[in-house]
Amino acid sequence: MKKKTQIIDYTGLFFLSAIWGSSFLFIKLSVDTMPPYILTFFRLLIASIVLSIFLKLSSKQQIFEKQDLWKMFFIALVGNFIPFNLISWGELYVDSVVASTLIGTMPLFTCIISHFSLTGEKANFSVFFGLFLGFLGMIALFEFPNTEFLSRNNFVNLIILFSAFCYALSANCVKSVRTLSSLQIATSSTIYATILSFVSLPFIISSQNNSIHNILISISLKSLFASLVLGVFCTATAIIVFFYLIKKKGAVFASQSNFLIPCFGILWSYLFLNEDINNQIIVGLTIILFGLYFVHRGRN
Repeated sequence: MKKKTQIIDYTGLFFLSAIWGSSFLFIKLSVDTMPPYILTFFRLLIASIVLSIFLKLSSKQQIFEKQDLWKMFFIALVGNFIPFNLISWGELYVDSVVASTLIGTMPLFTCIISHFSLTGEKANFSVFFGLFLGFLGMIALFEFPNTEFLSRNNFVNLIILFSAFCYALSANCVKSVRTLSSLQIATSSTIYATILSFVSLPFIISSQNNSIHNILISISLKSLFASLVLGVFCTATAIIVFFYLIKKKGAVFASQSNFLIPCFGILWSYLFLNEDINNQIIVGLTIILFGLYFVHRGRN
């Protein structure tokens, strides 16, 4: 029974990696004609609708509860609003594969935060060694550019890394919420993030010296469809699986999905953008899988 449960958990982890890995491709397609802040709002709005319907159909739980209200706003802010905006903006300047690889550093931040948290999961040598291998595997996936490229994109890379740190803060906060189910946390935090995004829209649009009408008519059907897929599958569905894994197995376990995100990001790029899978990618993937093994062994 325990082995069957582990298979289900790791299947969920694999599935989560696959759909989150594809999100960077869909973000890239969306921001082609859709401004990042519009994409963030549209993505969160769609996800909120899907999550609300799913919650009502699957249970009798309330969407909004007074318990842990400040934690819900914190999760909405650092787990949705900030990283969604920053990653979408970042993909205006860097490739989706680069963005997915940088976000793959999230387990490192998650483990460090959890280890030093009073109520978090304490890491041992095996876990840290596994995380270290995972980090090396992600580094192996990089094609190190020339100095000029680094100079021009260094700030963007740091912004995306900061998004990974925000995700880690959110994951550890989710585990600390004891009074709500994973689905309640996912739904309410996404709705709060949608509200935050909606409130910020007038200020951002006014600073762009452009009208909402001109922005909307410039959005192509391809970008609109990509953002729809992003909201339904890469946000709503992924959040349900992610929060379930956090509540059941912990933030460190759930964050392991980020190790495979770069691999899936490369895979989707190969399938839809005809990019080659070379020896560098195979080596990186192998190291990452070894890292997952040591993290799993250390947690047991």
